[in-house]
Amino acid sequence: MKYLIPVSSSKAALAPIEHLVAAKRRGAQVEALLLNVQKPFSRRVSQLSGESDRDALHAERSRSAMASAIELLSRAGIPFRAMTDVGTPAERIAALAESQRVDEILMGVHRHPEWLGWLLPSMPRAVVARTDVPVLVLGRGGTGAAQGYLFWAGLAGVAGICALLLAAD
Repeated sequence: MKYLIPVSSSKAALAPIEHLVAAKRRGAQVEALLLNVQKPFSRRVSQLSGESDRDALHAERSRSAMASAIELLSRAGIPFRAMTDVGTPAERIAALAESQRVDEILMGVHRHPEWLGWLLPSMPRAVVARTDVPVLVLGRGGTGAAQGYLFWAGLAGVAGICALLLAAD
């Protein structure tokens, strides 16, 4: 099977690689297409820099983001191609999945508390909305300290607003 794996520099983005390595150990024939999508630079940056400089910086960032995934796939002996693109990540992932006729998109994400999902956009949801190619989401990691802090800070903010409203009466 041919899989598209969007990768970034996060450790969670490597979860699909672990999934493919396990599938290969079980005897499955797998092929990976790694993709790193860089967001375009702002118009202001584009006006103040040359296209070759911007392209070089995008390429450097992509190489850095994909280095761990490439190393893991190479060690496991899984055939792969590494590709980079510039644009809106969800749109580029969906477009490449369809143009390359992959069987499935594997996305690694950090686990977040459910309430935080209401506030933050979901890349897997954005990809699913743009393609008919199946998307498998693999979560890694537990709820981090930052999410706990955000919860308590938000709760304290609500309590503070309530106290102000009561004091105003």
